[in-house]
Amino acid sequence: MGSFASGFWLPRGVGGRLRLLANDSDILAGRQLGILAVYLLAHLMFLVPGVGVTDGQAWVVGLAAALMAGATATAFVLRLPGMPVRAVMVIPLLDLVAIGFLRAGTGGAGSVFAALLILPVLLLGVQPGMLPLFIGTPLIVGVVFLPQLFDPTSMADGQWIRAIFTPLILVISALWIHGLKHRLNSRVEAVQVLRRKQEELLAEAQDNATASIAASNLIQESAHQMAGVLDAVTEQSIIGTDLCGRIDVFNTGAQKMLGVAAHEVVGRRNVVDFHLPDELSRRAGEDPGDTRSPLTAPVGDGDADVQDWTYRRADGSTLRVRVAITARHDAAGDVEGYLYVATDVTEERRQARSKDEFVNLISHELRTPLSSILGYLELISDDDEHPLTAEQTTYLATIERNAQRLLRLVSDLLFTAQVESGRFALQESDVDLGTVVSASLEAARPVATARDVSVVLSRPATAPHVWGDATRLGQAVDNLVSNAIKFTPPGGRVAITLSTTAGDDPEREMALISVSDTGIGIPADEIDRLFSRFFRASTAVQFAVPGVGLGLTITQAIAVAHHGTIRVASTVGEGTTFALALPLTPVDDPVEAPPPADGVRAGGLPSRG
Repeated sequence: MGSFASGFWLPRGVGGRLRLLANDSDILAGRQLGILAVYLLAHLMFLVPGVGVTDGQAWVVGLAAALMAGATATAFVLRLPGMPVRAVMVIPLLDLVAIGFLRAGTGGAGSVFAALLILPVLLLGVQPGMLPLFIGTPLIVGVVFLPQLFDPTSMADGQWIRAIFTPLILVISALWIHGLKHRLNSRVEAVQVLRRKQEELLAEAQDNATASIAASNLIQESAHQMAGVLDAVTEQSIIGTDLCGRIDVFNTGAQKMLGVAAHEVVGRRNVVDFHLPDELSRRAGEDPGDTRSPLTAPVGDGDADVQDWTYRRADGSTLRVRVAITARHDAAGDVEGYLYVATDVTEERRQARSKDEFVNLISHELRTPLSSILGYLELISDDDEHPLTAEQTTYLATIERNAQRLLRLVSDLLFTAQVESGRFALQESDVDLGTVVSASLEAARPVATARDVSVVLSRPATAPHVWGDATRLGQAVDNLVSNAIKFTPPGGRVAITLSTTAGDDPEREMALISVSDTGIGIPADEIDRLFSRFFRASTAVQFAVPGVGLGLTITQAIAVAHHGTIRVASTVGEGTTFALALPLTPVDDPVEAPPPADGVRAGGLPSRG
């Protein structure tokens, strides 16, 4: 069995190889088959009258046929693996010589087969590099003049003109074909480079598309998870808005708290719709120069603003809530909206009021009998008609000391209740802080001496003056000094410093009262709770230092009422420093005393631990 290939009936293996060679345009052997076919077809010209072999030149035509067959065989041999690539230039050179002999044996310069010379010349032109042309040019000239060897008269009758222009035209054609192939190869290479880049871009685009789909799926999954988390929060209202306040997040807790469905709110309502206009106007009036919304104006970058607000529900009722407002950021870090997390504090406030009313009531009820006890003790002590024995005097002194202690505790409870209820009033006048600090020092000196604690005072020659309540300021300094002595072990030292310093506002100076001790110190993780009511540091409990945890709460409330601040720095085992800063000039803005239970975040001094 066989297969038909290139017009021949050949064995199957040979036919397959010939098809491969013929179909590959970059293999010279494939082109050689085409030249061979044209060469064989050209022999049909012998059927034309007047075309034939020159007398005595039949062997030349036979030699030409042998050379053509040899060129074709060489093409197949050089196609085999391991053959030198540059050797393929031999094939068009053999073709050139073969056609030259055919031309010489069939009429010389006037042979009809002279046109076949263009075929090997074209093959020379498509060869890589210039070496085939350098070798082929003299060979072309020699082939053109080859008939002269067999017939010296072949150049007669003007045939020499052909001998001059024919090689010139053939060489120019080869050069032109070579240049054309070079440009074509360059364009093909450029196209291939572009195709490779296109494939790379397509692959990259596919990867990006895949990554984009994955990221989109992840974002959708995260959005669903976040929505699930938000909806799972049923006791807090979570509302998200854009920069203009338009609502785009409204969780289940918000629906429950405000009595309205999410689909009626998202994209349709503004967050201010759930606030009381009077409350918004009042908050906005606190800073007339700020044109921002009173809801978001206090929000810092990365910090939450926590305040009490009144929500207006869908049925017209109101709800007291504590709202934490934070900024929402986009991928570039710019603020794109706000998040409002509200907690219903109605019950908490009611319980706090009930507790304060109870404390206030009990304090009033305790104050009356204690005052009576102290009055009768004074009468007994001053009864000259019935003098007391030394032992009785000692007993009465103990009773009086403890009664005074209870009276101070009741007074502190009453004061904190006044602060909580907003009934904390000041009797303001010009206050000499030097006098206040000296009086506190003298009052505390007997206790310090009894505990073997040295107390020193450092103050300027001219003491600073502030506008405030001398009694309350004296109470604040007394608390700081007595605490310093109480928490300092025997042999320790308490230093009181009165000075002036620059405040947060560069145009306003502050008086600074600093009380430092070498006592037991306060753990760093307890500093933030130090000003809360009834809080006692773990070191105070550990060393059994007496107290109920109201002194610093009262001191902080007094500082805030005077537009001042109190800050603390402490290191366990080394000591503590409290700094009370008060403005030197009067401040007209009213101050709403903060609830002592919440306290004011302590800090600002360099931490010593």
